Amino acid sequence: MIKILFFIETLEGGGAEKVLRDLVNHMDQTKFAITVQTVWPCDSSKLLVPGIRYKTTYREKNKLNQQRYRVEAELGVLYQLHIKDDYDIECAYLEMGPTKVMAASTNKKAKKLAWVHCDLTKAVGDPSAYARKTASWYAKYDQVVCVSKNVKETFDVLYQHCFPSSVLYNVIDDASIMEKAGLLPEINIGKHRLTVLSLGRLTEQKNYLRLLKAHKRLLDEGIPHDLWIFGEGPQRRMLEQYIEEHALKNSVLLPGFLENPYPYMKEADLLACSSNYEGYSTFATEGVILGKPIVTTEVSGMRELLGNSEFGMIVDNNDEAFYQGLKKMLCDDSLRKDFAAKAERRGHQFTAEELTNKNERFFEELLIS
Repeated sequence: MIKILFFIETLEGGGAEKVLRDLVNHMDQTKFAITVQTVWPCDSSKLLVPGIRYKTTYREKNKLNQQRYRVEAELGVLYQLHIKDDYDIECAYLEMGPTKVMAASTNKKAKKLAWVHCDLTKAVGDPSAYARKTASWYAKYDQVVCVSKNVKETFDVLYQHCFPSSVLYNVIDDASIMEKAGLLPEINIGKHRLTVLSLGRLTEQKNYLRLLKAHKRLLDEGIPHDLWIFGEGPQRRMLEQYIEEHALKNSVLLPGFLENPYPYMKEADLLACSSNYEGYSTFATEGVILGKPIVTTEVSGMRELLGNSEFGMIVDNNDEAFYQGLKKMLCDDSLRKDFAAKAERRGHQFTAEELTNKNERFFEELLIS
Protein backbone atom coordinates (compact mmCIF):
# COMPACT_ATOMS: atom_id res chain seq x y z
CA MET A 1 0.00 0.00 0.00
CA ILE A 2 1.42 3.35 -1.08
CA LYS A 3 0.76 6.15 1.41
CA ILE A 4 0.27 9.40 -0.48
CA LEU A 5 -0.46 12.94 0.70
CA PHE A 6 -1.97 15.73 -1.40
CA PHE A 7 -1.61 19.21 0.12
CA ILE A 8 -3.61 22.18 -1.17
CA GLU A 9 -5.12 25.34 0.36
CA THR A 10 -8.77 24.32 -0.18
CA LEU A 11 -10.87 21.68 -1.93
CA GLU A 12 -13.70 24.07 -2.75
CA GLY A 13 -14.02 25.91 -6.03
CA GLY A 14 -12.86 25.05 -9.51
CA GLY A 15 -9.51 24.72 -11.24
CA ALA A 16 -6.84 22.76 -9.40
CA GLU A 17 -9.22 21.99 -6.53
CA LYS A 18 -11.71 20.28 -8.82
CA VAL A 19 -9.19 18.19 -10.73
CA LEU A 20 -7.60 17.09 -7.44
CA ARG A 21 -11.00 15.89 -6.22
CA ASP A 22 -11.53 14.02 -9.48
CA LEU A 23 -8.09 12.42 -9.25
CA VAL A 24 -8.25 11.13 -5.68
CA ASN A 25 -11.89 10.06 -5.97
CA HIS A 26 -10.97 7.73 -8.85
CA MET A 27 -7.74 6.30 -7.44
CA ASP A 28 -7.56 2.64 -6.46
CA GLN A 29 -7.77 2.51 -2.66
CA THR A 30 -6.53 -1.09 -2.62
CA LYS A 31 -3.18 0.27 -3.87
CA PHE A 32 -3.10 3.76 -2.36
CA ALA A 33 -3.80 5.02 1.15
CA ILE A 34 -4.80 8.57 0.27
CA THR A 35 -4.70 11.61 2.54
CA VAL A 36 -5.86 15.05 1.43
CA GLN A 37 -4.84 17.93 3.70
CA THR A 38 -6.04 21.48 3.17
CA VAL A 39 -4.99 24.72 4.79
CA TRP A 40 -8.61 25.81 5.30
CA PRO A 41 -11.47 23.52 6.43
CA CYS A 42 -14.26 22.34 4.16
CA ASP A 43 -17.04 19.75 4.21
CA SER A 44 -14.97 16.89 2.85
CA SER A 45 -17.91 14.46 3.09
CA LYS A 46 -19.48 16.24 0.12
CA LEU A 47 -16.28 16.37 -1.90
CA LEU A 48 -14.35 13.14 -1.25
CA VAL A 49 -15.46 9.53 -1.56
CA PRO A 50 -15.40 7.27 1.54
CA GLY A 51 -12.00 5.85 2.42
CA ILE A 52 -9.98 9.00 1.73
CA ARG A 53 -8.49 10.49 4.87
CA TYR A 54 -9.06 14.22 5.22
CA LYS A 55 -7.14 16.68 7.42
CA THR A 56 -7.27 20.44 7.80
CA THR A 57 -4.37 22.57 8.98
CA TYR A 58 -6.49 25.21 10.73
CA ARG A 59 -9.97 24.74 12.15
CA GLU A 60 -11.35 27.95 10.70
CA LYS A 61 -10.36 30.68 8.27
CA ASN A 62 -10.05 33.96 10.12
CA LYS A 63 -7.56 36.84 10.25
CA LEU A 64 -5.53 35.26 13.04
CA ASN A 65 -5.12 31.94 11.21
CA GLN A 66 -4.39 33.68 7.93
CA GLN A 67 -1.55 35.49 9.68
CA ARG A 68 -0.40 32.20 11.25
CA TYR A 69 -0.36 30.56 7.83
CA ARG A 70 1.83 33.30 6.37
CA VAL A 71 4.25 33.30 9.31
CA GLU A 72 4.52 29.52 9.68
CA ALA A 73 5.03 29.07 5.94
CA GLU A 74 7.66 31.82 5.83
CA LEU A 75 9.56 30.32 8.77
CA GLY A 76 9.34 26.84 7.25
CA VAL A 77 7.71 25.29 10.32
CA LEU A 78 4.17 24.64 9.08
CA TYR A 79 5.04 21.12 7.95
CA GLN A 80 6.54 20.19 11.32
CA LEU A 81 3.64 21.70 13.24
CA HIS A 82 0.69 20.45 11.19
CA ILE A 83 1.63 17.52 8.92
CA LYS A 84 4.31 15.26 10.40
CA ASP A 85 2.77 11.92 9.32
CA ASP A 86 4.66 9.16 7.54
CA TYR A 87 4.02 9.14 3.77
CA ASP A 88 5.70 7.46 0.80
CA ILE A 89 4.78 10.30 -1.59
CA GLU A 90 4.06 13.94 -0.72
CA CYS A 91 2.39 16.18 -3.29
CA ALA A 92 2.16 19.97 -3.23
CA TYR A 93 -0.84 20.27 -5.53
CA LEU A 94 -0.62 24.01 -6.24
CA GLU A 95 2.03 26.59 -6.97
CA MET A 96 3.23 29.16 -4.44
CA GLY A 97 1.83 28.51 -0.92
CA PRO A 98 1.53 24.69 -0.94
CA THR A 99 4.79 24.35 -2.86
CA LYS A 100 6.59 26.51 -0.31
CA VAL A 101 5.09 24.60 2.64
CA MET A 102 5.90 21.12 1.35
CA ALA A 103 9.45 22.14 0.38
CA ALA A 104 10.12 22.24 4.15
CA SER A 105 9.13 18.57 4.60
CA THR A 106 11.19 16.72 7.19
CA ASN A 107 10.16 13.31 5.82
CA LYS A 108 13.43 12.23 4.23
CA LYS A 109 12.15 8.95 2.82
CA ALA A 110 9.16 10.42 0.95
CA LYS A 111 9.26 11.19 -2.76
CA LYS A 112 8.14 14.76 -3.27
CA LEU A 113 6.09 16.18 -6.17
CA ALA A 114 5.21 19.79 -6.96
CA TRP A 115 2.29 20.45 -9.33
CA VAL A 116 2.33 23.40 -11.74
CA HIS A 117 -1.10 24.21 -13.19
CA CYS A 118 -0.34 27.36 -15.19
CA ASP A 119 2.20 29.10 -17.38
CA LEU A 120 4.25 30.84 -14.69
CA THR A 121 5.79 33.22 -17.21
CA LYS A 122 2.33 34.78 -17.61
CA ALA A 123 0.86 34.17 -14.15
CA VAL A 124 3.34 36.29 -12.18
CA GLY A 125 4.36 39.92 -12.63
CA ASP A 126 8.12 39.39 -12.83
CA PRO A 127 8.88 35.79 -13.87
CA SER A 128 12.65 36.10 -13.45
CA ALA A 129 12.33 37.46 -9.91
CA TYR A 130 9.77 34.78 -9.09
CA ALA A 131 12.11 32.06 -10.37
CA ARG A 132 14.98 33.37 -8.25
CA LYS A 133 12.73 33.43 -5.19
CA THR A 134 11.26 29.96 -5.66
CA ALA A 135 14.16 27.96 -7.12
CA SER A 136 15.16 26.81 -3.63
CA TRP A 137 11.65 25.39 -3.14
CA TYR A 138 11.67 23.33 -6.34
CA ALA A 139 15.17 22.07 -5.55
CA LYS A 140 13.62 20.07 -2.69
CA TYR A 141 11.30 18.10 -5.01
CA ASP A 142 12.01 14.87 -6.86
CA GLN A 143 9.75 15.84 -9.75
CA VAL A 144 7.78 18.85 -10.94
CA VAL A 145 4.47 17.75 -12.45
CA CYS A 146 3.10 20.00 -15.20
CA VAL A 147 -0.47 19.75 -16.48
CA SER A 148 0.40 20.30 -20.16
CA LYS A 149 3.38 20.19 -22.49
CA ASN A 150 3.41 23.95 -22.86
CA VAL A 151 3.39 24.44 -19.07
CA LYS A 152 6.38 22.09 -18.86
CA GLU A 153 8.23 23.89 -21.65
CA THR A 154 7.80 27.32 -20.08
CA PHE A 155 8.68 25.98 -16.61
CA ASP A 156 11.87 24.34 -17.92
CA VAL A 157 12.98 27.54 -19.65
CA LEU A 158 12.09 29.74 -16.66
CA TYR A 159 14.19 27.57 -14.32
CA GLN A 160 16.90 26.89 -16.91
CA HIS A 161 16.20 23.14 -16.99
CA CYS A 162 17.48 22.75 -13.43
CA PHE A 163 14.64 20.55 -12.15
CA PRO A 164 13.25 17.26 -13.49
CA SER A 165 9.73 17.74 -14.82
CA SER A 166 6.99 15.57 -16.29
CA VAL A 167 3.54 16.01 -17.85
CA LEU A 168 0.43 14.50 -16.26
CA TYR A 169 -2.94 15.54 -17.64
CA ASN A 170 -5.72 16.47 -15.24
CA VAL A 171 -8.32 13.83 -14.42
CA ILE A 172 -11.83 14.90 -15.41
CA ASP A 173 -14.87 12.93 -14.20
CA ASP A 174 -16.50 12.38 -17.60
CA ALA A 175 -19.29 10.13 -16.33
CA SER A 176 -20.31 12.64 -13.65
CA ILE A 177 -20.29 15.50 -16.18
CA MET A 178 -22.62 13.63 -18.52
CA GLU A 179 -24.91 12.65 -15.65
CA LYS A 180 -25.10 16.18 -14.23
CA ALA A 181 -25.69 17.66 -17.68
CA GLY A 182 -28.97 15.74 -17.77
CA LEU A 183 -30.26 17.14 -14.48
CA LEU A 184 -32.66 20.06 -14.10
CA PRO A 185 -30.85 23.44 -13.93
CA GLU A 186 -30.38 25.03 -10.50
CA ILE A 187 -31.93 28.28 -11.69
CA ASN A 188 -34.25 28.89 -14.62
CA ILE A 189 -32.40 31.24 -16.95
CA GLY A 190 -34.30 30.54 -20.12
CA LYS A 191 -32.64 30.35 -23.51
CA HIS A 192 -34.19 32.66 -26.09
CA ARG A 193 -31.73 32.71 -28.99
CA LEU A 194 -28.21 31.74 -30.03
CA THR A 195 -26.17 31.62 -26.82
CA VAL A 196 -22.45 31.81 -26.03
CA LEU A 197 -21.28 30.50 -22.65
CA SER A 198 -18.06 30.88 -20.69
CA LEU A 199 -17.16 29.63 -17.24
CA GLY A 200 -14.39 30.44 -14.75
CA ARG A 201 -13.19 32.81 -12.07
CA LEU A 202 -13.89 36.47 -12.83
CA THR A 203 -10.22 37.43 -12.92
CA GLU A 204 -7.80 39.21 -15.22
CA GLN A 205 -6.48 35.82 -16.33
CA LYS A 206 -9.82 34.89 -17.93
CA ASN A 207 -10.13 38.29 -19.67
CA TYR A 208 -13.91 38.42 -19.74
CA LEU A 209 -13.69 42.08 -20.73
CA ARG A 210 -12.37 40.82 -24.08
CA LEU A 211 -15.42 38.56 -24.35
CA LEU A 212 -17.82 41.38 -23.47
CA LYS A 213 -16.23 43.73 -26.01
CA ALA A 214 -16.54 41.11 -28.74
CA HIS A 215 -20.15 40.48 -27.73
CA LYS A 216 -20.96 44.20 -27.92
CA ARG A 217 -19.26 44.57 -31.29
CA LEU A 218 -21.17 41.61 -32.74
CA LEU A 219 -24.50 42.96 -31.51
CA ASP A 220 -23.70 46.33 -33.06
CA GLU A 221 -23.11 44.54 -36.37
CA GLY A 222 -26.55 42.94 -36.20
CA ILE A 223 -25.52 39.44 -35.08
CA PRO A 224 -28.08 38.62 -32.36
CA HIS A 225 -26.98 36.33 -29.52
CA ASP A 226 -26.86 36.12 -25.72
CA LEU A 227 -23.85 35.67 -23.46
CA TRP A 228 -23.76 33.71 -20.20
CA ILE A 229 -20.68 33.97 -17.96
CA PHE A 230 -20.67 31.64 -14.94
CA GLY A 231 -18.32 32.28 -12.03
CA GLU A 232 -17.34 34.65 -9.25
CA GLY A 233 -14.26 36.72 -8.64
CA PRO A 234 -12.69 40.12 -8.04
CA GLN A 235 -13.58 41.55 -11.46
CA ARG A 236 -17.35 41.16 -11.06
CA ARG A 237 -17.96 44.86 -10.33
CA MET A 238 -15.84 45.97 -13.27
CA LEU A 239 -17.68 43.61 -15.63
CA GLU A 240 -21.07 44.71 -14.28
CA GLN A 241 -20.08 48.32 -14.85
CA TYR A 242 -19.15 47.59 -18.48
CA ILE A 243 -22.47 45.80 -19.00
CA GLU A 244 -24.37 48.75 -17.55
CA GLU A 245 -22.45 51.43 -19.44
CA HIS A 246 -22.93 49.64 -22.78
CA ALA A 247 -26.60 48.70 -22.30
CA LEU A 248 -25.97 44.93 -22.32
CA LYS A 249 -28.28 43.94 -19.48
CA ASN A 250 -30.76 42.31 -21.87
CA SER A 251 -28.13 40.11 -23.52
CA VAL A 252 -25.55 39.27 -20.81
CA LEU A 253 -26.06 37.17 -17.69
CA LEU A 254 -23.60 36.84 -14.78
CA PRO A 255 -25.39 34.20 -12.66
CA GLY A 256 -22.40 33.67 -10.35
CA PHE A 257 -20.91 30.32 -9.29
CA LEU A 258 -23.13 27.26 -9.63
CA GLU A 259 -22.37 23.79 -8.34
CA ASN A 260 -23.71 22.26 -11.55
CA PRO A 261 -23.08 24.38 -14.65
CA TYR A 262 -23.32 21.42 -17.03
CA PRO A 263 -27.02 21.70 -18.00
CA TYR A 264 -26.29 25.26 -19.17
CA MET A 265 -23.15 24.17 -21.04
CA LYS A 266 -25.19 21.47 -22.74
CA GLU A 267 -27.87 24.00 -23.71
CA ALA A 268 -25.50 26.68 -25.03
CA ASP A 269 -24.72 26.87 -28.75
CA LEU A 270 -21.07 27.83 -28.38
CA LEU A 271 -18.46 27.77 -25.61
CA ALA A 272 -15.88 30.55 -25.51
CA CYS A 273 -12.52 30.81 -23.73
CA SER A 274 -11.10 34.36 -23.83
CA SER A 275 -8.21 33.73 -21.41
CA ASN A 276 -4.87 35.50 -21.37
CA TYR A 277 -3.26 32.29 -20.14
CA GLU A 278 -4.17 28.82 -18.86
CA GLY A 279 -2.41 25.67 -17.76
CA TYR A 280 -4.78 23.05 -19.11
CA SER A 281 -8.34 24.34 -19.29
CA THR A 282 -10.84 22.30 -17.28
CA PHE A 283 -13.69 24.26 -18.87
CA ALA A 284 -12.55 23.43 -22.41
CA THR A 285 -11.98 19.77 -21.52
CA GLU A 286 -15.48 19.54 -20.06
CA GLY A 287 -16.82 21.18 -23.20
CA VAL A 288 -15.17 18.54 -25.37
CA ILE A 289 -16.63 15.78 -23.19
CA LEU A 290 -20.07 17.35 -23.69
CA GLY A 291 -19.49 17.55 -27.44
CA LYS A 292 -19.77 21.34 -27.68
CA PRO A 293 -18.23 23.63 -30.31
CA ILE A 294 -15.49 25.78 -28.76
CA VAL A 295 -13.64 28.94 -29.76
CA THR A 296 -10.58 29.71 -27.67
CA THR A 297 -7.52 31.90 -27.55
CA GLU A 298 -4.13 30.25 -28.02
CA VAL A 299 -3.21 29.31 -24.44
CA SER A 300 -1.32 26.41 -22.86
CA GLY A 301 -2.87 23.00 -23.40
CA MET A 302 -5.36 23.93 -26.12
CA ARG A 303 -3.43 22.34 -28.98
CA GLU A 304 -3.01 19.18 -26.91
CA LEU A 305 -6.78 19.16 -26.37
CA LEU A 306 -8.09 20.50 -29.70
CA GLY A 307 -5.25 19.70 -32.11
CA ASN A 308 -4.50 22.33 -34.74
CA SER A 309 -8.10 23.60 -34.57
CA GLU A 310 -9.26 20.10 -35.48
CA PHE A 311 -11.66 19.65 -32.54
CA GLY A 312 -12.30 23.31 -31.73
CA MET A 313 -11.30 26.71 -33.11
CA ILE A 314 -8.04 28.13 -31.71
CA VAL A 315 -7.31 31.80 -32.51
CA ASP A 316 -4.40 34.11 -31.77
CA ASN A 317 -4.37 35.54 -28.25
CA ASN A 318 -5.54 39.08 -29.04
CA ASP A 319 -8.88 40.91 -29.08
CA GLU A 320 -9.28 41.12 -32.86
CA ALA A 321 -8.54 37.46 -33.54
CA PHE A 322 -10.91 36.39 -30.77
CA TYR A 323 -13.68 38.62 -32.13
CA GLN A 324 -13.19 37.24 -35.65
CA GLY A 325 -13.28 33.65 -34.40
CA LEU A 326 -16.43 34.28 -32.38
CA LYS A 327 -18.09 35.94 -35.38
CA LYS A 328 -17.19 33.08 -37.71
CA MET A 329 -18.63 30.50 -35.33
CA LEU A 330 -21.84 32.43 -34.64
CA CYS A 331 -22.53 33.11 -38.30
CA ASP A 332 -22.00 29.55 -39.54
CA ASP A 333 -24.42 26.90 -38.24
CA SER A 334 -22.75 24.12 -40.21
CA LEU A 335 -19.32 25.01 -38.79
CA ARG A 336 -20.66 24.77 -35.23
CA LYS A 337 -22.29 21.43 -35.99
CA ASP A 338 -19.07 20.12 -37.53
CA PHE A 339 -16.99 21.15 -34.50
CA ALA A 340 -19.61 19.68 -32.14
CA ALA A 341 -19.38 16.29 -33.85
CA LYS A 342 -15.58 16.35 -33.79
CA ALA A 343 -15.52 17.46 -30.13
CA GLU A 344 -17.79 14.57 -29.18
CA ARG A 345 -15.41 12.07 -30.79
CA ARG A 346 -12.45 13.71 -29.09
CA GLY A 347 -14.23 13.62 -25.72
CA HIS A 348 -14.23 9.82 -25.69
CA GLN A 349 -10.44 9.94 -25.27
CA PHE A 350 -10.66 11.80 -21.94
CA THR A 351 -12.11 9.21 -19.61
CA ALA A 352 -11.40 9.45 -15.89
CA GLU A 353 -10.37 5.80 -15.84
CA GLU A 354 -7.66 6.19 -18.48
CA LEU A 355 -6.24 9.41 -17.03
CA THR A 356 -6.29 8.07 -13.45
CA ASN A 357 -4.44 4.95 -14.55
CA LYS A 358 -1.68 7.12 -16.03
CA ASN A 359 -1.37 9.07 -12.77
CA GLU A 360 -1.25 5.87 -10.71
CA ARG A 361 1.46 4.35 -12.91
CA PHE A 362 3.47 7.55 -12.52
CA PHE A 363 3.25 7.29 -8.71
CA GLU A 364 4.22 3.61 -8.71
CA GLU A 365 7.19 4.14 -11.04
CA LEU A 366 8.33 7.14 -8.95
CA LEU A 367 8.91 4.85 -5.96
CA ILE A 368 11.06 2.40 -7.86
CA SER A 369 13.11 4.99 -9.76
